[in-house]
Amino acid sequence: MNNLLSPHHTSFKHHQPHNHLSKQLLVLLVLKTFHRFQKIFVEEVIVENKRLVDRENKLEGRVKTVEAKNSSLLKKVEADQAGINILKVRIAELEEEKAWRDEQNEYFKLKNKELESINAKKEHEFYMINKVLENLIGKSVEQKFEEIELEEVRARRKAEIEAEMKNKGKGVQVEGVSEATEREIVPSIVPELPIQNPCPISAVFGR
Repeated sequence: MNNLLSPHHTSFKHHQPHNHLSKQLLVLLVLKTFHRFQKIFVEEVIVENKRLVDRENKLEGRVKTVEAKNSSLLKKVEADQAGINILKVRIAELEEEKAWRDEQNEYFKLKNKELESINAKKEHEFYMINKVLENLIGKSVEQKFEEIELEEVRARRKAEIEAEMKNKGKGVQVEGVSEATEREIVPSIVPELPIQNPCPISAVFGR
């Protein structure tokens, strides 16, 4: 049996190195293929990473741009809000001033009404006094006033002439000169005109 196995055994020994070499080549081929795929994979990973980094940088730039715009807008909003607050304060001040002026206008309206009532009352009182005086003296107040002024002028001029004549020692009549002087100084007496009542007393007190 050993003899029978011997040729087969010898043949197996002759074929063993060839199989071993094939396995090594196969392993080398597998390793080479693996390294090639690994290199390709690594390169793809590097490219993808670079693409992701570029995208991240772009996104970061956009984020910074948006943040800068937001910051600018916030500052503008704050400035606008400050302006709005100032305007609100000014509006409140103007409203207070308007309310004060309205109060003052109402006060002066009431005072004007009071003064108008007082003036109307005084005018009516003055009218009544004139009527009473005219009834007592029998002529208008203006006419009586002019007569009084005329008498004063006559008396003053007469005294002046008498003093002059006394100093010069001349006996000249005084009345003729005095009358001429009166005509030059005092205007002619205006005829008496009836005085009308400008405002009845019932209209003044609302009765």
